[in-house]
Order: sequence, then structure tokens, then C-alpha cells
Amino acid sequence: MAAILVCALVIIIVADIVSRNFRLFPMPWSLDVAEYSLYFITFLGAPWVLREEGHIAVDILVARLSLANQLKMARIAHIIAALVCLILFVTSMGVWWRSFANGTMIHETFVFPEWWMLLLAPPVFLILMIMFVRLVIAPPATHDQQSIGF
Repeated sequence: MAAILVCALVIIIVADIVSRNFRLFPMPWSLDVAEYSLYFITFLGAPWVLREEGHIAVDILVARLSLANQLKMARIAHIIAALVCLILFVTSMGVWWRSFANGTMIHETFVFPEWWMLLLAPPVFLILMIMFVRLVIAPPATHDQQSIGF
């Protein structure tokens, strides 16, 4: 889904630029669609990036440690990440519920309930937390120092 949204976003941006430069037709909604797409791309792509270990890491100090200490540091980092995801899950659920209960609306080019936008965050944070807990309980087998989860 994230890849499809990226492709759609590119098409919308190119169409907006072409239509604006050639004065063909207005696309005032394109900026809103781009903003919402970036939000959804981030949340839809995060679990995949974590699974593929595609996140950016600065491991200058950790790389100088022994493999056993690198694994310990990875476990500590995964525990901290799981706790952060738990906090974000609980917080995002609270924000989503308040928005739903209050009936808050977003008034831009499109008008819709705010909770629609907030609905994606809690399950993604829960999925990420579960993934980090799994990495703590059963870290992936490592064959070299480059794939320890940092």
C-alpha cells in the first residue's frame, strides 16, 4: 500500500505541476492529498522497514564492541523501542478516542472527521511494539556483525 501511495503521489505532483504551468485545470486539493499520503506512507511502511532492518542507524560506538556486547546493546535498544511503541500506542489511542468522542472535523480542501486520520497510528504502534518484543525474545540468527538489528 505504501508503494502504491508513493507512485500515486508522484503522479499527482507531476500532474499538478504540469496543469499549473500550462494553465490547464486547477488542482487545489493536491497539497492536501500529498500531506495525507505522506502520513499514510510513513505508517504503512514502518513495520516493513523494521522487518527488513532498513532503518537508519548510527552505530559508530556499537560497531567497536565485541559481537556478544553488540547483541546485548541490540536487545537493550529493542526493549527501549518496544516501551516507546507501547507509550505511543496508548497515547495515540487516547488521542484517537478524544477525537472520535468530540466529533472533531478537519476543515481544509476536504472536510472529514479527524479520527479517520488518527485511526492508523494505534494499530501500527502496536504492530511495531510486537515486532520489537519478538526481537528481544528471539533475536534473528547473526552470521556477521552487520546484521544484529542496529
